[in-house]
Amino acid sequence: MDPEIPAITGNTMCTYDFYEGQGRLDGAFCTFSTEEKLEYLTEAYTNGVRNIEMESTVFAAMCHLCGLKAAVVCVALINRFESDQITIPYEKLMQFEQRPQHLVSRYIKKCLGL
Repeated sequence: MDPEIPAITGNTMCTYDFYEGQGRLDGAFCTFSTEEKLEYLTEAYTNGVRNIEMESTVFAAMCHLCGLKAAVVCVALINRFESDQITIPYEKLMQFEQRPQHLVSRYIKKCLGL
């Protein structure tokens, strides 16, 4: 781990879409309440989920199909217990976007003894 970049290890839960599948209340359709959303997120958190998204399932499946070892490194931009909206400034968002590459490159260098 890089002491300059706060990081945790946890599970990523992949869902079928950006809104309902992730327990968001701000989509075009919403069939659950705030209380149900919080129950959903609490259960996921209790089971080790620290990130929710929808892309890594395809990545993992393709890597498995090719026989490649792979991992998923994600950036959590919001605390879903507090909000469904990304409200951080653009400059901070760009910093967050670079964090996975920095962590992975430092990990690879460490493994290679560089």
